[in-house]
Amino acid sequence: MRKAIGFAKGFLSFSITLYLAALVAMYFAQERLIFPAPDVDVRGVETEHFNPVSIPTPDGELLYALHHPAKRDEATILVFHGNGDAAIFQTAKGRRLVDQGFGVLLVEYRGYPGSTGHPTETGLFADGVAAYDFVHAQNKQAIGLYAHSLGTGVAVKLATERDVFAVVLEAPFDSLMAVAQGRFPWVPMSLLLKHRFRSDLLVTDVRSPMLIMHGSKDRAIPVHHGRQLHQRAGSKAKFLEIENAGHNDLSKFGATHNAIEFFKSVRDLKATSPG
Repeated sequence: MRKAIGFAKGFLSFSITLYLAALVAMYFAQERLIFPAPDVDVRGVETEHFNPVSIPTPDGELLYALHHPAKRDEATILVFHGNGDAAIFQTAKGRRLVDQGFGVLLVEYRGYPGSTGHPTETGLFADGVAAYDFVHAQNKQAIGLYAHSLGTGVAVKLATERDVFAVVLEAPFDSLMAVAQGRFPWVPMSLLLKHRFRSDLLVTDVRSPMLIMHGSKDRAIPVHHGRQLHQRAGSKAKFLEIENAGHNDLSKFGATHNAIEFFKSVRDLKATSPG
């Protein structure tokens, strides 16, 4: 009996030690998990329709971005990509926006290809504001936001701080905290997670019309997170669940077309509204 009790105590002690070690490892690895920037050399890359630009941030970083300036009376759309993506890979989406009469800025984050610094939640929020201010300083045109996945957290925050005419979110989360807790239910995320991206708390302060699109088969950010964000956003937001779409293939199911039509409808409505 004593041997059995001793074995149980030893096993419990070993299990607790292993669990705590796993938590420590996750804490220190979270930046690599949340911000897995691809290793891409953007130097000398030529992109049709877009000019590479450098955008300074108030805290001294320099952001790489691709810009197609708006013509007179055109609106500009800021495009924010997901966590494992890069601005250089958004040119196909950007060209479709350009072809429909929009100026476009493909935004890059600090620590991502072509940009200086290291990504953090606070840093990405600052990058979003810097990108907006860069465009607005060149031309006082209307500005809309088009974001995917992690980029939706940046876009929602930006929409609370700057005047935007419309916001489109693809595969958004209500909060990164909720997504992480759902994926790792055995981990006390409220104690470990440094970058929480609480869009659920911010979205109530967004005043612009919003379109939220989410794939029914999204495994990275399950669709219920998008629904939760929509509920928090209220009547200003529309929600579109795209059947059979996953996390990274929404464009194959018409998401970009839907976004363009939404931007056009809001722009046209504002142009015909009195005052």
